[in-house]
Amino acid sequence: MMKADEIITYCLDNYGYLDYTQTPYGHELFYNQQNISVFVLSIQEFDSDDDNFSDLNHPDKYRLSLCLTNDEYNKLFSKQCPYDKKYICFHECDYTATNIIMPHPVKSRENFIQCISPSKIIFEKVLKELISLSYKRARQEYLLKKQNNM
Repeated sequence: MMKADEIITYCLDNYGYLDYTQTPYGHELFYNQQNISVFVLSIQEFDSDDDNFSDLNHPDKYRLSLCLTNDEYNKLFSKQCPYDKKYICFHECDYTATNIIMPHPVKSRENFIQCISPSKIIFEKVLKELISLSYKRARQEYLLKKQNNM
């Protein structure tokens, strides 16, 4: 299993303009440039009052959440595919299951995805690319906000 801090370190080492914030429930990374901040990813280590779907209150259990563009989100969740083929859940997800990429239990309508306590293999095979897509979406959103502020 990847450790949460390994994912944070990977992102900080490989992407620019990231702000790291520690929260009462975990960690967040935002693309931040010229006082415009856009969500990239979060790692939630504890359940909250309004989000206990993933049963996170256990040692070494956390939820990595990313936000994708509508198109990228729909590519992931448009077909049915068994877990063992693509490591992706399509419907009736067990939001406590580890090492599976699935819609976020609270923010899926906003194109958020999650993976509980991913393994290094899933991180290398799937999540690195999804993190890159979340970062690219955040940068595009920043550029739009910057343009609208001019």
